[in-house]
Parts: sequence; structure tokens; C-alpha cells
Amino acid sequence: TAFSNCDRKHIEEKFYDPVFTDEETMAILENTQAEEQTLLTPFVLAKKPNTYIFTKAISEDLVSKCSQHLPVVVVRPSIIMPTLKEPMSYWMKNMNTILSLMAGSGVGLIRVFYFGENIKVDLTPGDLTTNCVLAAGWQKAIAPQSPMLYNCVGYENPVLLKDMVRQTYIKHKESEETIKKVVWRGHMVKAENTYYLFFLYYFLHVLPGLFFTLGEMYMNKKPMVMKIYRKFFFLNKTIHYFSFNEWSFTNDNTKALLNRLNPRDKELFNFNMTTFSWMDYCEILYRCVALYVINDYTEYPKELYRKQMKYINPIDKVIVWSFHFG
Repeated sequence: TAFSNCDRKHIEEKFYDPVFTDEETMAILENTQAEEQTLLTPFVLAKKPNTYIFTKAISEDLVSKCSQHLPVVVVRPSIIMPTLKEPMSYWMKNMNTILSLMAGSGVGLIRVFYFGENIKVDLTPGDLTTNCVLAAGWQKAIAPQSPMLYNCVGYENPVLLKDMVRQTYIKHKESEETIKKVVWRGHMVKAENTYYLFFLYYFLHVLPGLFFTLGEMYMNKKPMVMKIYRKFFFLNKTIHYFSFNEWSFTNDNTKALLNRLNPRDKELFNFNMTTFSWMDYCEILYRCVALYVINDYTEYPKELYRKQMKYINPIDKVIVWSFHFG
């Protein structure tokens, strides 16, 4: 991942020394108890935000060591999003944090988002990332002395996270279909500090969650809503580091690799992140979320949705007026 060295504000196309090597990390784990490991973790991580990033940096270091004996390359993608064209537009096999939040918001459960006002998020479509991996492998095969590391990032085609979410909302509202599993009108309330997050979370998640839980119990269903809210709350806390920081990247190797392709290969294996607009990309992103994340894309007519929201809308308008969001 391009964020394996996110403790640096500018990430170049080179290997960085990890906080601890794989041997040192294994030695720490083998010579400490679970309680000691818990206490040591913040000190071991140093400036790394979590163990995922910590181990990614160690993995890169291992690959670097193996490069003396194996023809290897490292492609560092940023946040991978649904495909742009191949194998089909907006295809996604698994979901990332952004899609999870969009899914929760799309069905009306998640209303509070925790990110900075003007934070640009670095995204890459899945098929463009795959094309870069294929091209890097090809280049290594025909030129063993070629660069080993490529930053496959959207740094030159940035997008504000708030704009992306808002555009997806707008396009969804303009469409003639919606999600059948929706339980409330979708909204986005942005919190920029922890205290405001707790305040909004209590009034817009906990209280409605208790109401939904009573409904689930009344219908003899397993209570799930509060569990979902709990997961999303900790998810917001987990991504805090990334939703309030920005990074710049060097991607000279990646651009040089693209220029080595002939015109036909550039068309077939495109990984130029500046050839599309994220706002256009958002036009039907909600369909991807509905189909691959929520598993509920049935072209549910808006007329049925309006009937479903008949009694919810008055309550929703009070909430909108109270918290001044739309």
C-alpha cells in the first residue's frame, strides 16, 4: 500500500527502513507475554498509526531483501476503489472503508462522518491498479535492471472526500431507483473533533439505534443495529489518522513506465490516473455500493420509496432543522 510509510508526509519511490525489522519484531513477540505486548505496542509502532501499516512496512523490507535473489517489483496503490472499465464498470469484490461508510449511509443508518473539511483523499480504481502491476512485471521481465518500486497513486488527480460523498448523494437522489433495504433517509453530518463526534453519535446513532433495536425485538429478530453502530463508531476512530491528514507522492517511475508502453498497450493497460474525472465516476457509484456491498440492487422504484418514507419524512425534517444539515 502507498500508506505503508504514512509516517512521512512525502513518500518517494524508494524503500524505507521499518521501525523494526522482521527479525526484531519476531524476537519481541517470542520474548514477551500478551499483557506485555499490549503495553509495548504504542512504543513499538512509533509513528505508525496501527499494526496493519506497521506490518506492511516490514513486508516491504522483506521484499527488498529478497530482491537480491529474485526478480521482484513492488507496486504501492493508494485506496483501491471499484473498477473504471474492466472486467466491468464499478465492479468490486470486497469493500473498503469508504464503501462501507457509503453503504451505511445509503440505507439511512450512518449519518455521522469523521473527517477534515478540505482533506483530499488519494484513490485508485482497481483495474488501473491491476494494469500497473502487469506493466511493472512486464518491464522487470524484459529489463531486469529497471526500477523495483512504483507508487500507483491518484496524487495528480485528487478529490475531496466530502465532494465525493456529496456527489454520490446527488446522483442517487436524481436517479429513478433506490435501495430496497433503506430504513431512513440518507444524510451526512461531518464531525471535525472528538467531542462533536460523541455528541452527534449519541443523538443520531445511539438513540435511533435503541429505537430500531426495540423494533427488532418486537419482531423477534436478532438485534443487529446497535452492533452495526458500534462497528462504525470504532471504524471512524480507526480511520481518524487518514481522514485528517494528506500525503504527497513521487511517481516518476510509474509515469516513466506508462511512457514505455506503445499506443495500443497504453489503451489496453491504462493506468494513467489523470484520464478520468472522479465526479463523473461518482455518477453511478451508488449502484456499485448497492450491488456489491449491500447486495440489494433491484431497481426499487422511487415511488415505493416515497411511500415507505411517508411517516419517516416528518421526523426526518425535524432532525434536519435541529442539526442544520441536508
